Amino acid sequence: MHSRSTLRSLTSGFVGGLLLSVAQVPAHAQQPGNPDDLTEVNAFTPGTVREILSAFGTAVAIADRQTPEGRQFVEASFGQLKINMFFTACPPDQPTQCQGLYLLAFWPKPAERNLGNLTQAAGDFNRLYEFSKAGVSVAGEPFVARYLISDFGVKRGTLRREVTNFVVLAQRFNTEVVAPPAR
Repeated sequence: MHSRSTLRSLTSGFVGGLLLSVAQVPAHAQQPGNPDDLTEVNAFTPGTVREILSAFGTAVAIADRQTPEGRQFVEASFGQLKINMFFTACPPDQPTQCQGLYLLAFWPKPAERNLGNLTQAAGDFNRLYEFSKAGVSVAGEPFVARYLISDFGVKRGTLRREVTNFVVLAQRFNTEVVAPPAR
């Protein structure tokens, strides 16, 4: 097992490169004074999520999906990384007034990983990145999640940065937990 400082130095170079590449994707959305960044989002819907993701251009593929129970969600694919965005905290019979957005990325069960080691690695990840939730499903699929709210409105620019941060976090989770480099 690597020491905490060794892990930090190993990941800092990798993460720095990821931050640079992902941060450049929505470049026009991050320029100061972009009026679209100041647009208020008061509820999460497939339409508002598409607007948030539009700044990523061709770097993201977006698809509307439904759960087996009929709940709508949006799937955003950043290369091989798929992020499912579920609408939560919706008032009864008002599906266009959802105040929560649950971001979830998951991976197939890694055949080469011991379930106990995978679970421990996800727990270690939770301790390092406490603003997210990482784990392993009952089917052995590793996942990382984050919850966003718009209770009193939030700026589109802020939400784009939240998505960018989640993409970086999910890529980091993949490298550190799902498919870590051989030791």
